Amino acid sequence: MKKRILTLFMSALMISALVGCGSQTNKSTLNQIKEKGKFTYALTGAYPPFNYMDESGKVVGFDVDIANAIAEKMGVKAEAITTQWDGIVGGLKSKRFDTIIGSMAITEDRLKEVSFTEPYYYDGAQFFAKKDLNLQSINDLKDGKVGVVTGTTFQKELQGMSNIKEVLQFEGDIENFMATANGRSDGLVTSRFVGLKAPKEYNLVPVGPLLYTENIGIGVRKEDKELLESMNNALKEIIEDGTYQEISNRWFGTNILTK
Repeated sequence: MKKRILTLFMSALMISALVGCGSQTNKSTLNQIKEKGKFTYALTGAYPPFNYMDESGKVVGFDVDIANAIAEKMGVKAEAITTQWDGIVGGLKSKRFDTIIGSMAITEDRLKEVSFTEPYYYDGAQFFAKKDLNLQSINDLKDGKVGVVTGTTFQKELQGMSNIKEVLQFEGDIENFMATANGRSDGLVTSRFVGLKAPKEYNLVPVGPLLYTENIGIGVRKEDKELLESMNNALKEIIEDGTYQEISNRWFGTNILTK
């Protein structure tokens, strides 16, 4: 009899545990974020001034400030997770983090895999080279070597140019800048804002017009519609109350949400 009672008791505990696990799994990402009091977001930490590691090893930058401002409007905290760019979408889909706030361009290919908020800034692909090369355009290169960060839209654009002999790939733009400065590449393609904020000692200048423009959004999983709406609402609030303008001025001296 005692054995039977013990068996029934253990079965009840297992059922209770399974029900508990199921109820947690069924909760939306937004509800889980509210319960935890924070959301996690991914970036590379190697894309200054949007996101990079300071001298103490802390992730800082425009993206970080935007993430914190959005989190405050949502009543939670934001926790940054650094990861390599070429695996960032896969990491989001496998739930390693809740969202991507890492200067990701909204493209048709990416929209097939994730959803995006309204743009939180507008950017463009710019070719940069050393000033003493006196280039007028990326088309002036012959059998050129040009650097990009792996997995970016810039990489795909360069692969279609007949005058580019080799596309050099790097994990972050700091390495990209150094390669051009040291003569390993003839130039690089990156965000116009990133290139313009490159350290002066690299002697890099923008060459020619923008190759194309981009809308930059916050990425969330397709199923997280409530989270998407909440982030869009928070983004709208920080734009309307002047918080966005303050953050943008701090990093760029201008409002980068203006086309």
